[in-house]
Amino acid sequence: MKKTFFLFALLAMVGFTSAELPPAPQEGPNHIEFKYYGFYCVVDYSHFMHFASENGAYIDQYGSMHYYSDVYNLNGITAVAGWQWRKESALGIGFSYLNDAVGSFSQIPVFLEFRSHFLRNRITPFTSVQLGYSIPFGSKNNVAEYTRIDEGGITFGLEVGARFAISRKLGLNIYVGYQMIQNRSVERGFNEVAASRFPELYDNLKFGIGVNF
Repeated sequence: MKKTFFLFALLAMVGFTSAELPPAPQEGPNHIEFKYYGFYCVVDYSHFMHFASENGAYIDQYGSMHYYSDVYNLNGITAVAGWQWRKESALGIGFSYLNDAVGSFSQIPVFLEFRSHFLRNRITPFTSVQLGYSIPFGSKNNVAEYTRIDEGGITFGLEVGARFAISRKLGLNIYVGYQMIQNRSVERGFNEVAASRFPELYDNLKFGIGVNF
Protein backbone atom coordinates (compact mmCIF):
# COMPACT_ATOMS: atom_id res chain seq x y z
CA MET A 1 0.00 0.00 0.00
CA LYS A 2 2.79 2.40 0.93
CA LYS A 3 4.61 1.61 -2.34
CA THR A 4 1.45 2.37 -4.29
CA PHE A 5 0.97 5.65 -2.40
CA PHE A 6 4.56 6.78 -3.06
CA LEU A 7 4.26 5.84 -6.74
CA PHE A 8 1.12 7.99 -7.15
CA ALA A 9 2.75 10.84 -5.21
CA LEU A 10 5.82 10.71 -7.49
CA LEU A 11 3.68 10.77 -10.65
CA ALA A 12 1.67 13.71 -9.29
CA MET A 13 4.87 15.68 -8.57
CA VAL A 14 6.20 15.01 -12.07
CA GLY A 15 2.91 16.13 -13.62
CA PHE A 16 2.77 19.29 -11.50
CA THR A 17 6.37 20.19 -12.39
CA SER A 18 5.68 19.67 -16.09
CA ALA A 19 2.60 21.88 -15.90
CA GLU A 20 4.64 24.69 -14.32
CA LEU A 21 7.28 24.71 -17.07
CA PRO A 22 6.75 27.38 -19.79
CA PRO A 23 6.01 26.03 -23.25
CA ALA A 24 9.01 25.59 -25.50
CA PRO A 25 9.38 28.50 -27.92
CA GLN A 26 8.33 27.71 -31.45
CA GLU A 27 11.16 28.07 -33.93
CA GLY A 28 10.15 30.52 -36.64
CA PRO A 29 11.30 30.55 -40.24
CA ASN A 30 14.95 31.47 -40.64
CA HIS A 31 14.47 33.22 -43.97
CA ILE A 32 12.07 35.22 -46.08
CA GLU A 33 11.19 33.52 -49.34
CA PHE A 34 11.34 36.37 -51.86
CA LYS A 35 8.87 36.11 -54.71
CA TYR A 36 10.42 34.19 -57.58
CA TYR A 37 7.74 34.34 -60.26
CA GLY A 38 6.15 37.16 -62.25
CA PHE A 39 6.95 40.81 -62.96
CA TYR A 40 10.08 42.27 -61.39
CA CYS A 41 11.75 45.67 -61.36
CA VAL A 42 15.22 46.82 -60.29
CA VAL A 43 16.29 50.43 -59.69
CA ASP A 44 19.94 51.07 -58.79
CA TYR A 45 22.29 53.96 -58.24
CA SER A 46 25.32 53.19 -60.41
CA HIS A 47 28.91 54.38 -60.35
CA PHE A 48 31.26 53.62 -63.25
CA MET A 49 35.00 53.99 -62.77
CA HIS A 50 37.16 53.97 -65.89
CA PHE A 51 39.90 51.33 -65.56
CA ALA A 52 42.60 53.42 -67.24
CA SER A 53 42.96 56.73 -69.01
CA GLU A 54 42.61 57.04 -72.77
CA ASN A 55 45.83 58.41 -74.22
CA GLY A 56 46.42 59.65 -77.73
CA ALA A 57 47.22 62.56 -79.99
CA TYR A 58 45.72 64.52 -82.87
CA ILE A 59 46.67 67.42 -85.14
CA ASP A 60 44.46 70.53 -85.13
CA GLN A 61 43.52 72.72 -88.10
CA TYR A 62 46.69 74.75 -87.65
CA GLY A 63 48.94 71.71 -87.91
CA SER A 64 49.78 71.60 -84.20
CA MET A 65 50.03 68.28 -82.36
CA HIS A 66 47.81 67.82 -79.27
CA TYR A 67 48.08 65.04 -76.70
CA TYR A 68 45.17 64.01 -74.53
CA SER A 69 44.56 61.79 -71.51
CA ASP A 70 40.97 61.10 -70.50
CA VAL A 71 40.16 60.08 -66.95
CA TYR A 72 36.48 60.11 -66.04
CA ASN A 73 33.84 58.60 -63.78
CA LEU A 74 30.17 58.14 -64.58
CA ASN A 75 27.29 58.31 -62.10
CA GLY A 76 23.63 57.71 -62.69
CA ILE A 77 20.51 55.60 -62.37
CA THR A 78 19.95 52.13 -63.80
CA ALA A 79 16.41 50.74 -64.13
CA VAL A 80 15.28 47.30 -65.35
CA ALA A 81 11.81 45.79 -65.75
CA GLY A 82 11.08 42.24 -66.81
CA TRP A 83 9.58 38.83 -66.11
CA GLN A 84 10.91 36.12 -63.81
CA TRP A 85 9.67 32.59 -64.51
CA ARG A 86 11.73 30.90 -61.77
CA LYS A 87 14.29 31.94 -59.20
CA GLU A 88 17.25 31.24 -61.47
CA SER A 89 15.89 32.91 -64.60
CA ALA A 90 14.60 36.40 -65.32
CA LEU A 91 14.66 38.41 -68.54
CA GLY A 92 14.21 42.16 -68.65
CA ILE A 93 14.85 45.36 -70.57
CA GLY A 94 16.57 48.33 -69.00
CA PHE A 95 18.51 51.53 -69.40
CA SER A 96 21.05 53.63 -67.55
CA TYR A 97 21.19 57.42 -67.37
CA LEU A 98 24.91 58.16 -66.92
CA ASN A 99 26.62 61.51 -66.57
CA ASP A 100 30.22 62.58 -66.07
CA ALA A 101 31.54 65.79 -64.56
CA VAL A 102 32.15 67.64 -67.84
CA GLY A 103 29.57 65.95 -70.06
CA SER A 104 31.92 64.55 -72.71
CA PHE A 105 31.19 60.92 -71.88
CA SER A 106 27.58 61.20 -70.72
CA GLN A 107 25.37 58.57 -72.34
CA ILE A 108 22.32 56.31 -72.06
CA PRO A 109 22.94 52.57 -72.43
CA VAL A 110 19.79 50.62 -73.41
CA PHE A 111 20.04 46.85 -72.95
CA LEU A 112 18.50 43.42 -72.48
CA GLU A 113 19.27 41.75 -69.16
CA PHE A 114 19.41 38.12 -68.08
CA ARG A 115 19.32 37.88 -64.25
CA SER A 116 19.75 34.85 -61.99
CA HIS A 117 19.15 34.40 -58.25
CA PHE A 118 20.54 31.23 -56.70
CA LEU A 119 18.71 30.88 -53.36
CA ARG A 120 15.30 31.62 -51.86
CA ASN A 121 16.76 32.69 -48.52
CA ARG A 122 16.72 36.16 -47.01
CA ILE A 123 20.18 36.70 -48.53
CA THR A 124 20.90 35.33 -51.97
CA PRO A 125 23.74 35.85 -54.45
CA PHE A 126 22.77 36.95 -57.94
CA THR A 127 24.32 37.62 -61.32
CA SER A 128 23.13 39.67 -64.26
CA VAL A 129 24.37 39.95 -67.84
CA GLN A 130 23.46 42.99 -69.94
CA LEU A 131 23.88 43.53 -73.67
CA GLY A 132 22.74 46.56 -75.63
CA TYR A 133 23.62 49.87 -77.27
CA SER A 134 24.88 53.06 -75.66
CA ILE A 135 23.41 56.36 -76.91
CA PRO A 136 25.60 59.45 -76.29
CA PHE A 137 24.23 62.83 -75.18
CA GLY A 138 26.34 64.54 -77.85
CA SER A 139 27.65 67.09 -75.36
CA LYS A 140 31.27 68.18 -74.99
CA ASN A 141 33.47 69.80 -72.40
CA ASN A 142 33.48 73.59 -72.60
CA VAL A 143 37.19 74.16 -73.17
CA ALA A 144 39.37 74.91 -76.17
CA GLU A 145 40.45 71.27 -76.59
CA TYR A 146 37.16 69.40 -76.49
CA THR A 147 35.97 65.80 -76.58
CA ARG A 148 32.56 64.58 -77.73
CA ILE A 149 31.12 61.12 -78.39
CA ASP A 150 29.96 61.43 -81.98
CA GLU A 151 28.46 57.92 -82.31
CA GLY A 152 27.59 55.42 -79.60
CA GLY A 153 28.09 51.70 -79.80
CA ILE A 154 27.71 48.26 -78.26
CA THR A 155 27.76 47.92 -74.49
CA PHE A 156 28.18 44.80 -72.37
CA GLY A 157 27.81 44.53 -68.60
CA LEU A 158 28.29 41.86 -65.96
CA GLU A 159 27.21 42.16 -62.32
CA VAL A 160 27.79 39.93 -59.28
CA GLY A 161 26.14 40.79 -55.99
CA ALA A 162 23.72 39.96 -53.22
CA ARG A 163 20.04 40.65 -52.59
CA PHE A 164 18.83 41.16 -49.01
CA ALA A 165 15.09 40.49 -48.70
CA ILE A 166 13.22 43.02 -46.57
CA SER A 167 9.88 41.37 -47.40
CA ARG A 168 8.59 38.95 -50.03
CA LYS A 169 8.26 41.82 -52.52
CA LEU A 170 11.08 44.19 -51.59
CA GLY A 171 14.81 43.55 -51.54
CA LEU A 172 18.03 45.54 -51.32
CA ASN A 173 20.70 44.96 -53.99
CA ILE A 174 24.45 45.51 -53.66
CA TYR A 175 26.79 44.57 -56.50
CA VAL A 176 30.09 45.08 -58.31
CA GLY A 177 30.71 44.43 -61.96
CA TYR A 178 32.31 45.23 -65.28
CA GLN A 179 31.00 47.46 -68.08
CA MET A 180 32.38 47.70 -71.61
CA ILE A 181 31.30 50.56 -73.87
CA GLN A 182 32.49 50.56 -77.49
CA ASN A 183 31.90 53.99 -79.01
CA ARG A 184 31.97 53.91 -82.79
CA SER A 185 33.26 57.48 -83.11
CA VAL A 186 34.72 59.92 -80.58
CA GLU A 187 35.35 63.42 -81.90
CA ARG A 188 38.28 65.45 -80.64
CA GLY A 189 38.92 68.99 -81.71
CA PHE A 190 40.20 72.45 -80.97
CA ASN A 191 38.13 75.66 -80.81
CA GLU A 192 34.95 74.04 -82.18
CA VAL A 193 36.78 72.49 -85.14
CA ALA A 194 36.91 68.69 -85.29
CA ALA A 195 40.43 67.34 -85.70
CA SER A 196 39.83 63.58 -85.43
CA ARG A 197 37.07 60.99 -85.15
CA PHE A 198 38.08 57.49 -84.06
CA PRO A 199 36.35 54.51 -82.42
CA GLU A 200 37.29 54.09 -78.76
CA LEU A 201 36.75 51.24 -76.31
CA TYR A 202 36.14 52.00 -72.62
CA ASP A 203 36.43 49.46 -69.81
CA ASN A 204 34.74 50.34 -66.52
CA LEU A 205 34.55 48.91 -63.03
CA LYS A 206 31.05 49.56 -61.69
CA PHE A 207 29.37 49.56 -58.30
CA GLY A 208 25.68 49.70 -57.51
CA ILE A 209 23.15 49.78 -54.70
CA GLY A 210 19.40 49.80 -55.11
CA VAL A 211 16.11 47.99 -54.69
CA ASN A 212 14.45 44.93 -56.24
CA PHE A 213 10.63 44.71 -56.25
